[in-house]
Amino acid sequence: MTTGDDPRYGATPPPPEDPPLATLTPLMGIPLKTGARRRGRHRDEPPLWYVTITVSGERMRADVVREGMERLSIAHGFLASARYASSRAEIRYWDESPDIEGTVALALRMWAEHQHTAGLPDWKVVGLEVVDRDTARRRWEEPPRAQVGELGEISPLSDW
Repeated sequence: MTTGDDPRYGATPPPPEDPPLATLTPLMGIPLKTGARRRGRHRDEPPLWYVTITVSGERMRADVVREGMERLSIAHGFLASARYASSRAEIRYWDESPDIEGTVALALRMWAEHQHTAGLPDWKVVGLEVVDRDTARRRWEEPPRAQVGELGEISPLSDW
């Protein structure tokens, strides 16, 4: 099936130099859903936050972006996964912090701080999501559904 035949793209396929985001495998090849889970946490453990940063900027060769993402993953072993294309990238990782404010502040600086050492593109953060461990796990366990069913839609979350 070509991208022009794929219903996700409608009648207009994406430009050939910018296919859907490619994915780097999570570190150590361990899928996130298969790890042993502890229901209770030790009270002294700081909260864990699941961070997703989306960056975008001037188009460049996708292999150059991939090489930068690989260097970032090797130099800083905190990445859970990464996806990339020629004009955007998405990084996901766990952060341990006593509060969400510290996690957000660090996430907003992360790309720029590692840009030169990892050879990352000169892109800017265009999206940021930070959720706690329980919310991230619930999302992985729920069946996939369309992000937006109808504009203005208000629907309940599944029972937590």
